[in-house]
Amino acid sequence: MLQIDLHISALKEGNETALCFFMDHFGHALRYFAFSYLRSKTDAEEIVSDIFIKLWNNRQKVESYESLKAFLYIATKNACIDLKRSTRFKMQTEELDILQHMSIAEDDILKKIFRTELTELLLSEINMLPKQQAAICKLSFLEGRTTAEICETLNTSPSNIYYARSKALLALKERFKSKNFEYLFLISMAALQLFKP
Repeated sequence: MLQIDLHISALKEGNETALCFFMDHFGHALRYFAFSYLRSKTDAEEIVSDIFIKLWNNRQKVESYESLKAFLYIATKNACIDLKRSTRFKMQTEELDILQHMSIAEDDILKKIFRTELTELLLSEINMLPKQQAAICKLSFLEGRTTAEICETLNTSPSNIYYARSKALLALKERFKSKNFEYLFLISMAALQLFKP
């Protein structure tokens, strides 16, 4: 955590390399988090870019890693809600208070953060599967597409989808088992269903 603290100090001092560090550290998870609200990769990327600009403009208010992380997730959530409501009101007071005084986030955001972090873990394993299996897993488990939609997207038959999906699940289960993370695999799969937006 010492390295993180050094990056936070550098960020507060106006070091752009520190901002890049946090963009790399949180960027992918935040884009997925935004996508879980909006179902648009373009909008999710734009929102996350804006959030990092907002972080840069308020960098001197950052006090800890926990407040920084909460700020990024809450600011992203608020921006998604704003976009979905098609209004431009901002919830800056809540966001800026979080930077200085960490407060307990609401259940909804905790669920989404939990789901995002589990999804990140699962995604890193899915990306190591053969190409077609990985594509089917992403479309099925991460994007919630039906078998018919996956068939149309990948130009294949339902039997190929079922076969590839079962092979992928077996491979993922074995990977998590070999790392003694089998329970995380089960939790990840349950969370994807339970917390589906």
